[in-house]
Amino acid sequence: MADNLQFDSAEQAGTVSCKACGSSLPDQYYVVNGNVVCERCRRAVEEDWNRGSAAGRLSKALVLGILATIGCSILWYAVIKLTGYELGILAIVVGFVVGSAVRKGSNGRGGWRYQALAIFLTYTSIVTSYVPLIIEEAVSQRNAQITKAAPASDSTVAAAADSTAASLSKIGPVGVAIAIVLFLGFIYAMPFLAGIQNVLGILIIGFALYEAWKLNHRTELSVSGPHQISTSGAPA
Repeated sequence: MADNLQFDSAEQAGTVSCKACGSSLPDQYYVVNGNVVCERCRRAVEEDWNRGSAAGRLSKALVLGILATIGCSILWYAVIKLTGYELGILAIVVGFVVGSAVRKGSNGRGGWRYQALAIFLTYTSIVTSYVPLIIEEAVSQRNAQITKAAPASDSTVAAAADSTAASLSKIGPVGVAIAIVLFLGFIYAMPFLAGIQNVLGILIIGFALYEAWKLNHRTELSVSGPHQISTSGAPA
């Protein structure tokens, strides 16, 4: 059933109530994924379920998932910078947030496409949170080399910048593309580079990926009815 329909109304004494809107059902009812509902709510569920196309739902899931990925990546980086620690438990939060965003985009349907997307985006959010740290470290090492090579001065920094720009221009677009691919490969492999010392971190990431996968399990819409309500006031 669609996630945005909440069944929070219980049966009232002596009557049968719709678990979506709470209205009394005097003569007949429908069953939607195990929940007793009225005809109006049954139609609303089916309309919501069939809204949009498969491509539209996948696109929405991708957009919402990417936004959640960016937000979680920024949050993870901020926590590392503020605390100085890598709180692995945040990975599970990332899995929940990204997985929920993808599920919302899929209109609550789920399925292997959305599970794969949620897993990929969750892992991407975790590993890309380290990119600013890598850049900061590279800049720090570069500045240290410049300082060691010659006294710090505006002319020295300008010369180093010109040298770096010249080097990049010599690489060319193909070289830049290869460098980007290698950098991305390094980023995605980074959690495993520490080997046995990072087993706990890998396990926590595994839990995060499982959370994202679990949230996007496939859901089928099951509707039956109309059913008649017995004279005793209970579903027949």
